Amino acid sequence: MDIEKSLDYQKRFFTNFAAAWQDHSDLDLYRGIDATADALRLDLSEVPGYILAYDKQAQSELRAYLQKGLVEWLQTYIPFFEVSADGIVMFGDWYHRRQFGVLDVWTRQIMQYSDAERQILPDLETYAADPENYLKKRLANLHDEAYSEADHLQSRLEQAQAAVAAEPDALTRSSRERSGGFKGLMKNFIDQPEDEAAPQSSQTDSSEVASLQSQLKDARAEAQARYDEEKRQIQVEAAVTNYEYQAIISQYSSLQQFENSLQHIADSYMASLAAGPQLAAQKESDDDNA
Repeated sequence: MDIEKSLDYQKRFFTNFAAAWQDHSDLDLYRGIDATADALRLDLSEVPGYILAYDKQAQSELRAYLQKGLVEWLQTYIPFFEVSADGIVMFGDWYHRRQFGVLDVWTRQIMQYSDAERQILPDLETYAADPENYLKKRLANLHDEAYSEADHLQSRLEQAQAAVAAEPDALTRSSRERSGGFKGLMKNFIDQPEDEAAPQSSQTDSSEVASLQSQLKDARAEAQARYDEEKRQIQVEAAVTNYEYQAIISQYSSLQQFENSLQHIADSYMASLAAGPQLAAQKESDDDNA
């Protein structure tokens, strides 16, 4: 493309974009934005700055205009979403509802920026796989996490108790080996220093058992306190996930169909804008024939 053709292309583009703005044609405005992004290999979010000479006020005006129509359409497209004027998407109208994401005007997608937002769909997928046991499994996982330290201490205590219980048997075997005439007498004489250390070993093992029993008692108390504290929160979260899932299956045949609709919001919106004038014309024709 030479200079003359390039300038002619830009002239026609800006003329068409200005006409789209004057006509309040969301469809043509978006088509202009998409075409510019494709031709110049720009991100969609960068296009308004290029078209409007990086005028921040003009960009804000264009964004506010396009967002109004997109928000109204999304509330119809996914009726259980509540979308604020500034694009905040909330899942449902119930108590403890979750923020699903933020509507991006340029890409025409719901963007999920936080970990909490990105966790919603995986939660729903887990719930859909086994709704009846969803809460039970989450509470079981909480119990395992809360009691992990106590379980570890319990294992150590059992090992220490087993060592203490085995100590008398070891002493009996040692005494039996030391008996038996001159040979036994010599063995007693030689092994005497080691024998004197045996009671000290037994006392050490008993002290360790007592210490582990005390630690285990404290760990179990802390684990139970944590479980009781977090159990209620998990019950609330499970109830919210249930509300979300019920809202989805009341509108879609499956969770997968809902997720597919999310991936095609931009295409569906553009198709709706393209069909809008045709529908309006059809309605006028029906009114004239009435």
